[in-house]
Amino acid sequence: MENMSLLQFILVSFSEQVIFIFLGTLSIGKYHYFKIHSNYYRILSTASLVTVISYILREKLGLLSEAPLLVLFADIILMIFIMRFNFYEAITSSVLGFSLIMLVEIPFSVIITLLLGINGAEELYQNAVNFAIFVLSTRLLQIVLAFLFYRFKFKVVNMENANIRTKVYYIQLIVYLISLCTIGFLTFLMTRMLIFEKTAITSSQNVYLLRINIFISLFVTIILTLAVKNIHEFYKNKNTLNNNEIVQNIEYIYRLIDEQKINEAKNALISLKSHIIEH
Repeated sequence: MENMSLLQFILVSFSEQVIFIFLGTLSIGKYHYFKIHSNYYRILSTASLVTVISYILREKLGLLSEAPLLVLFADIILMIFIMRFNFYEAITSSVLGFSLIMLVEIPFSVIITLLLGINGAEELYQNAVNFAIFVLSTRLLQIVLAFLFYRFKFKVVNMENANIRTKVYYIQLIVYLISLCTIGFLTFLMTRMLIFEKTAITSSQNVYLLRINIFISLFVTIILTLAVKNIHEFYKNKNTLNNNEIVQNIEYIYRLIDEQKINEAKNALISLKSHIIEH
């Protein structure tokens, strides 16, 4: 983005941040967040601040490759302090939002640059037509994805489910999220090389291998995203089964008391207490 004008940078970065926040929030099931009018000001404030931070990192400090990760950290912090997300919500929504943005932007960027015959950053940013087609079409696809999430109430994990709060669940969730973030960042770097530094790649075979690696990385990202969803469903179902078991035990104890079998009821209560402590 070092060849972009300030206006181009704001248009690209701010719109991306707004969509990023929407996708991240929807992916963790916080649909009620959009029902409160004041939260939209929080979203716009967060997107604006991250855009400023991104501009400083890229344009002023020249941290082009490191900027996405640093911006992701900034997103997490601002989601906690401005959008009032808790720690786990901020991390999960940021990583999932980043992954969803990349899943749309990376393959489409590769395809659109091939169709338009773009061979570098200068050809993209200095040509107003190419720039408009590239940005508008990418944002349109991301908006469609956000609309589908909202319309069909699709969520990767449901952080609104207060019944899933186990240490093991969060450990496994964080491992998957770190893996997602790592793969996403590597895919971003490979895509940047392919689009903006194609002239530095000496062999057409290297270009081909780079494209193959990008799409393999995207496939792995999809698998990891599904793994995050599956781990959530596993603990949700496990929690439901535990609750059903507790209800059955309570009904059993009630029948014992009703039948005046006090000793058996005491033993059943001790067993139920042990079960609750263990789980």
